[in-house]
Amino acid sequence: KKGEAQGNFRCVQQPRRRFCLMDLDNESLLLCFISEEEKTQVEAWCKENGHERSDIFEFRLEEADKLRELGNGLFKDGDYKAALQRYFGAIWQLDFDIGQQWNLMENHQLDLNTRKLKVVSNVCAAYLKEKDWVKTKSSADIGLRHIQKSGLTDEKEAEAKFSYRKGLANLERGFHEDAFEDLKKAAAISPNDRQIREALKQASVGQKADLQRAKEVYRGKLLSEEEKILQGPWWHSATILTRARVFCRRRCRRKSA
Repeated sequence: KKGEAQGNFRCVQQPRRRFCLMDLDNESLLLCFISEEEKTQVEAWCKENGHERSDIFEFRLEEADKLRELGNGLFKDGDYKAALQRYFGAIWQLDFDIGQQWNLMENHQLDLNTRKLKVVSNVCAAYLKEKDWVKTKSSADIGLRHIQKSGLTDEKEAEAKFSYRKGLANLERGFHEDAFEDLKKAAAISPNDRQIREALKQASVGQKADLQRAKEVYRGKLLSEEEKILQGPWWHSATILTRARVFCRRRCRRKSA
């Protein structure tokens, strides 16, 4: 039985309970990923391809599920751009404004937040496959924040996936310290995951190498110009002359002593 309209959509009436809403910088989840212009293009694509947005809550969720499944099929075929188009269409279906979400019952909010989590994970996986490391990291951040803000604290597997993908993105960009922290969080949740352990080991090696390079740079700043020349290749004329000069200076000091 459908209830009366709530905001711009209708849903089954049930006792209302308090539930965490998604709290991102943008009221629209879709705008966390793409620009206003791109959002308009997603809307137009959905309407042109028979994916209109219904006024009925349950129908919106069903349409989002269909688009997400279409995206998953394209993802398996390796067509990640087309998959992202469907995933963004699914997010558009799930994009209820704050006023609409405030009127949702707890079970409806849970259904909505769970679906958002799944499609954000799909978007993150597509960017990872495209090797777009900046967008992989940003979409992983969106997923992690959604888990935290929407109260999906038991979604540990999803949290591990987002932390792992964020760690990989940071690793590929050379941010070994950040990658190590992300992957350590993923490993704490999924300690037996081989891919996570291998990536964590790689991040640890990179972090140590970064530290060593930083020490060398700092040490170099403390050296005099003469000391820097002495560290150069032994066959360079500048190195040979400087070594001879240092040798003569030391001899003179010994004689004077």
